[in-house]
Amino acid sequence: MFKRTKLRLVILNSLVFFVLQNAFGAMIYFYMHYSLYHQVDTTISEKKRHLLGEHERLSKELNPEREENHRLAYLLWDEKNQLYQMIPQKSLSKKVADGFSFLLNKEGIQTITVDGNSYKYLNMSMAQDSVKRIQIIYNLKRENDMLSHLLMVIGFGSLISVFIALLGGIYLANKALIPIRKSWDKQQQFVADASHELRTPLSVMKLNLEHLFRHPDRSIEQESETIHQTIKELNYLSKMSTDLLTLARSDAVPLQVMQEPILLDEILNQVVRDFNGLALQKHIQLTADIQPIRIIGDKERIKQLFVILLDNALKYTKDHGKISISGEVKGSRAIIDMVDTGIGISKQDLPNIFDRYYRGDKSRTRHIEGSGLGLSIAQWIVQSHSGKIRVISKEGEGTQVMVQFPVKKVDF
Repeated sequence: MFKRTKLRLVILNSLVFFVLQNAFGAMIYFYMHYSLYHQVDTTISEKKRHLLGEHERLSKELNPEREENHRLAYLLWDEKNQLYQMIPQKSLSKKVADGFSFLLNKEGIQTITVDGNSYKYLNMSMAQDSVKRIQIIYNLKRENDMLSHLLMVIGFGSLISVFIALLGGIYLANKALIPIRKSWDKQQQFVADASHELRTPLSVMKLNLEHLFRHPDRSIEQESETIHQTIKELNYLSKMSTDLLTLARSDAVPLQVMQEPILLDEILNQVVRDFNGLALQKHIQLTADIQPIRIIGDKERIKQLFVILLDNALKYTKDHGKISISGEVKGSRAIIDMVDTGIGISKQDLPNIFDRYYRGDKSRTRHIEGSGLGLSIAQWIVQSHSGKIRVISKEGEGTQVMVQFPVKKVDF
């Protein structure tokens, strides 16, 4: 699949490169063409204005010795449309000059090709006894040679641009495929982990139900352990389905979070009270020192965030351990700090803890209940509130989770 995608990206990027490079070359060519021909038109127009302004001294103004531009010629015609004089003399061949005799009625600056050469010319009427018409003729050989050389350079550059476009296409395709490969690998890992996580509880439930089917004569009390295990696995599947739905919705369409004034300290204190009983069962010392904090956010999502974090802290903190929670406002940020003396996270696992279903080989095992999606949801909740979450941990010593939220002035 990636080979075909890469080939398409290379072709598309190369085509874009090639078109842009050649479009730029074409723009340069047409600009030069317009610029050179416009300059010629300007020169002819200036000569016409000069001749009209000096028509009383026409012979003096048309003196060949005063003509600096030898690519500019004048053809003087009498009333019978016969060539009266050519200035400079022999600047044009007789064949070329005769070709212009059929163009004396044309108005404005015109372009014509005679005897293989291109010329621009302009017809003028004069009130002289011997000269009735004057043609100002400009030889475009130099301009056409310049354009021909430019076209050759652009053509050569176009050939080189094929290789440049190909190299650029390959480079951009490889760069574009990096996040695609990462996303694909994560998706594949996610599907594999989800399948694994679902397979285990489903297998346990299947075995328990088969056991009940094989012993229909037993009472509910006798099979209470089997039923309890089945309900436990159902609860696990229910929680996983809810977490998966939350993440799937956040991926497909960003979920809207409520934006209302909330007392962050009250929410956190309530979560601590809810978990205090569980902490006492494990003989874990749970302490909280939280200053009044007011922010804008979604009360339910914020509560879900701290439930996830505190639940993880309790799961991975051994009996007789400690969990301390602090909260304060520093500048424009509300900072929540949660520190436990649990089993910690290894350096290899720490960069991946927010990945879905990720569990370290030593610390994230199936015997500890959980869907492996909690921290992914926690990260999403923090980011949806424009906050930051950071985890510092050392294996065997404990974990510190720091959450920051922006603080805005709110009225309650």
